Amino acid sequence: MASRLRALEDELSCPVCGHILREPVLLSCRHRFCKVCLEGSWGPNGEPRDCPLCCRRSSLEQLLVSPVLERACESLRSEKRRRDPLACGEHGERLALFCLEDLLPVCDLCRTSPNHSTHNLYSLEDAAQDCKEELKNALIPLQENLNLFEKAKLNCDQMAEHIKSQAVHTERQIQEEFEKLHQFLREEEEARIASLKDEEEQKSELIKDKIEGMDGEISYIADSIRAIKQEMRSEDIAFLQNYRATIKRTWSTMKDPEMVSGALIDVAKHLGNLRFNIWEKMREVVYYTPVTVDPNTAASCFLVSEDLTTVQCYKESWEVDVRDNTYWVIGVARDSINRKGKHILTPAEGFWTIRLRNGEYKACSAPWTPLNMSREPDAIRVTLDMDRGKVTFHDPRVRTALYTFTDILSPRVLPYFCTACKLYPLRILPRRLSVTPEYYHG
Repeated sequence: MASRLRALEDELSCPVCGHILREPVLLSCRHRFCKVCLEGSWGPNGEPRDCPLCCRRSSLEQLLVSPVLERACESLRSEKRRRDPLACGEHGERLALFCLEDLLPVCDLCRTSPNHSTHNLYSLEDAAQDCKEELKNALIPLQENLNLFEKAKLNCDQMAEHIKSQAVHTERQIQEEFEKLHQFLREEEEARIASLKDEEEQKSELIKDKIEGMDGEISYIADSIRAIKQEMRSEDIAFLQNYRATIKRTWSTMKDPEMVSGALIDVAKHLGNLRFNIWEKMREVVYYTPVTVDPNTAASCFLVSEDLTTVQCYKESWEVDVRDNTYWVIGVARDSINRKGKHILTPAEGFWTIRLRNGEYKACSAPWTPLNMSREPDAIRVTLDMDRGKVTFHDPRVRTALYTFTDILSPRVLPYFCTACKLYPLRILPRRLSVTPEYYHG
């Protein structure tokens, strides 16, 4: 069908303007022209009237439109409007321009049509290039939104694992307490474990629903990005024909992912005043603790004992002299990383670091986060809390932390250093690695 249309178009096109004949005139040499094109080629009356193609002298006194040819040309235009995707829907001519107002490709004849006479039109090649660039920029916020959801989902995955760890740890503590109360308290023990299991199921289901919701959002955004990129690989005309629908996919605004609140196991509910509550049934060998500590809300610098009655201040830190060094990376890394070759310095790859490069201080998160530095630091203090999976970076002269990673899941990490500055090497300050426990009893 397409080849037949092309053959008809070649046969019924004006050699002068290149369009399908309008008011077709047939010369004695059998060549065909638009009436207007032929008049423009011949010039004023009285001049020799030769065929523009074969130069054969024409004896026509008056240019007469051929009804047969005119019907054939109109039929071709109608068929092209219906069947040819590369033809103008109004005129049936080949699409050659792009309308900025309507965001659609048009033909040369659309220039003078009422629908486009006042519109800005320019070439398809330039239009495709500009529109692809615009679409490329429109993809940026979508990609950023996708990154936010992926990061939030990663946090939820980690929270789900932490909930399981909390449940296992709390169950063991409950069992130890009940062992002290002997066999006849087993039923009470089982009841409390069942309560814990119910909460674990509820909280895990909550996180599961949140993750499924984020999977849907991520799938939607990823599908939109994939569809847009697929459109951008299309031929220019097909791409521009679908451009209005494609660009609309980038206009929708989505809310940033929200973190789940109250999703962790309420450990204090299960362990707080456990023996006192049992004492109401069995008033023997029990003690009452009027205050218990919630490990979910305890500050990162404190460790809470298993019975929730002791708070321990636990800090492990070291300082690195970075004075005058123009390129450095400092932090911790998983002990199992490959120590040769290049690395991608992100938590997902086992690195929790900050860096200075090209005068910019950034935390090597995903995506990287600029650091708010009031002045150039002389040293960087690294404080590691493996029990809470955190590492914090300070300028020793400033109280506020530069950045804190809270997602260390590795069982063992090691200090990490990297520098590309040859004049001023990194130097670990002569300060012993310190582990300073301080106890506060509840």
